[in-house]
Amino acid sequence: MCHSHFGDSNMFEPVTDVERPNERLDRSIAVLGMHASSADRIRRLHPDVVGVLVERGLVRHFVPRKFGGVQGSFSALVPSIRALAMRCTSAAWCAAIYAVAARMAAYLPAQTQRQIWRDGPDTPICASFRATGHASPAAGGWMLSGRWHSLSGVDFAAWALLCIEPSGDEWAPRYAAVPMSSRRIRVIDDWHPLGMRGTGSKSIALDDVFVPRDMTFPKSELWGGRSSHAPGPSYHVSPIAADPHLFVAAALGAAIAALGYWSAAFGDTAPSAQAGAAYARSAAEIDAARLLVERACEIADAGGLPPALTARNARDASVAADIVLGAVRRLAEPDGSQTPVEHGPLQRVWRDIQTLSSHIALRPDMNFEQYVRSAWTTDLIGHAELKTSWEAA
Repeated sequence: MCHSHFGDSNMFEPVTDVERPNERLDRSIAVLGMHASSADRIRRLHPDVVGVLVERGLVRHFVPRKFGGVQGSFSALVPSIRALAMRCTSAAWCAAIYAVAARMAAYLPAQTQRQIWRDGPDTPICASFRATGHASPAAGGWMLSGRWHSLSGVDFAAWALLCIEPSGDEWAPRYAAVPMSSRRIRVIDDWHPLGMRGTGSKSIALDDVFVPRDMTFPKSELWGGRSSHAPGPSYHVSPIAADPHLFVAAALGAAIAALGYWSAAFGDTAPSAQAGAAYARSAAEIDAARLLVERACEIADAGGLPPALTARNARDASVAADIVLGAVRRLAEPDGSQTPVEHGPLQRVWRDIQTLSSHIALRPDMNFEQYVRSAWTTDLIGHAELKTSWEAA
């Protein structure tokens, strides 16, 4: 049986209700906490942790039902990712990536989907979203060579989805599915970040790997939220409007854990007024970011979003990530408020959130520009009404 929720998923549950998650999560989720420090050290997840992601239905969450998947919603996935991150941010991130990559795989032709999920829906898929390798024309497809970077969870993936920009007549960017079992694919141990070390987001090198045309799909279909091969609203929404909020969900779970680590460090000693105020503000900000994420996911669940809502969702993801980053920074940076944070799990969470929030999907410059352009086109922010008021004044 698959379970897509952990703990209380009440949309308006206050952060203070989940500050100490140890009693709230079952033993299988506790495995993540057991291996969080070692994942940070060895720069990959423990196999038992990946087993939890599979057992709890994260890998199959967006797999179409006809292949045994959940075909779930974005809103239903967020509490699961958040709960995982309360124990291990890297595990939650990989869960989000496996889920997102499976949703992408549903854009592949039906016969290719059958091949990918022939052994069942719990098939981990990783993805690289930039076309950094080479795709040369070949009869019936392309030959792939070179390196693709930052494939989270690649050590445990059965397939990889790679962004390619084929040369020649077929110039349009595409995503190509390649089996990680190929002897012509090599994982490169080059993942040495400040935080999120346990994601194992390594590069892979391909040496003339042939990919048939029917193992690919146009990037424009995914970015436009138009799947020709999978019915349902989950497959008819641009990743720009949805995926970043799944990433922020991981940051939220880590931030909730940070509140617990912070308060536990004081023990029975009450914090100073200054430290208490920092805690209260951070808790409120984490709540605010959570509301932004939940609203955006509800919107994405409807599918078929107009450009204005896609842009607003992307804007809110950047803002939510920035709010969470600021909230945890306040807890983790010593500033004379008696904050005991130089080492330990709080410091790891701080590093994780700092690294997570720098992901390209959460970059404010890109998301804000898209939002403003859309807002001016649709009058989403009411600038026409403001202009009339100014002229009248």
